[in-house]
Amino acid sequence: MTIQENEAVASLKILAAVARADGTVHHDERKSLAAALESLELEKPIAVDELLGTDEGIDVLDELKHLKSPEAREQIYRSAFFMAYADGSCTKEEQAILDLVAAETGVTPEARTALERLFVPAAERTSLLPVRARAIENAETRAAHVKTEILKYAALTAVLGAFPIPGLAIATDLGVIALQVKMVRDIAQYWGHALDRDAAKSMLYGMGLGTGARLAVNNLAKLLPGWGSAVGATTSFASTYALGKVIDKFFAAGAKDDIAALKTDFKTAEKEGKATYAENKTELAAQGEAAKNTLAALTADLNAGKITQAELEQRLAEMADK
Repeated sequence: MTIQENEAVASLKILAAVARADGTVHHDERKSLAAALESLELEKPIAVDELLGTDEGIDVLDELKHLKSPEAREQIYRSAFFMAYADGSCTKEEQAILDLVAAETGVTPEARTALERLFVPAAERTSLLPVRARAIENAETRAAHVKTEILKYAALTAVLGAFPIPGLAIATDLGVIALQVKMVRDIAQYWGHALDRDAAKSMLYGMGLGTGARLAVNNLAKLLPGWGSAVGATTSFASTYALGKVIDKFFAAGAKDDIAALKTDFKTAEKEGKATYAENKTELAAQGEAAKNTLAALTADLNAGKITQAELEQRLAEMADK
C-alpha cells in the first residue's frame, strides 16, 4: 500500500496544522516534520517552515480534499491523533482538527475508541516493566552483557519495525518504544543505576525518540513509496542499536552529562547500526520469522480489544527476557 506524493504533502500539512494549533510548534514536532520532508525526496522540495504555513494558517478541509486513496484517508486520522497528543495532552483546538478529520474521512467511533485504547494510565504501564538490580563490576563482563542486550533489543525492534500494516504499525511503534525504554533500564542496571520508566523515557526524548510527533510521521511514512517493511526494520534496528551505544557511554562517563549532548554520538552509532543490520540481515530475518506470528497475534488481539497496550508491552518484555 502506498500513497501519491501530493497526498503525502497534504497529509504532512494537516499534521503541521495540528502541530501549530496549540500556538506552539514544539522542537520534536518541527524535527519530525523536517525529517519526513527529507525522506519524501520531492520533485519540488518543501522547507519545514513552508510546510508549517503562513500566519493565516493551513486550510485543513482543503488539504483533506487531496486525499483520494483509501489508504491516505484511513491513515491521516491516526497520524493526526498522535501529533495532537505529542506533548501528552490534546487541546480544544487540536481536538477540533481531529473531529474535522474524522468527520471528513469517515472514521468510525469504534476506530477512535480503539486508538484511544492505546493510551493507558502511566501507573499501569510502569508496573509492567520491573527494575532488576544486577550491577556488574567486572568491566569486560559488563561490556559483553551490554553488547548482547543491545543486539537482542535491536533485533526484536527490527521485527516490530517491519510490520507494513498501518493499523498494526501504531501498536508496534509503541512496542518499539517500550522495548527501547526497557533496554535503557537494563543497561543502567549493569552500571548500578535503577531508573524508573519516566527517567528512561526522558533519555529517549533526548535522542528525539519516542515522541508523539515521531509516531505521527512514522506511521504516515509507512505508506510512502519506497519505504516498505525493509526500511522500517533497518530504521528500528539502527535507532535501538544507537540508543544502546549512547546510553552505555553515558553511564560509563558517570551519568553526569546532558543526554542531549550525545546526539552526535547517536548519529554516528546509527550509521554503525545500519551497517550491522546489513551485515547480519540473513540471521536477523530468520529471527524475525520466528517471532512474526507471535507479534501478529498480539497486535491483532490489541486491535480487537482482547489485550491492552500495557499487556502487549508486558508480552514483548517477556520475549526480550527469554
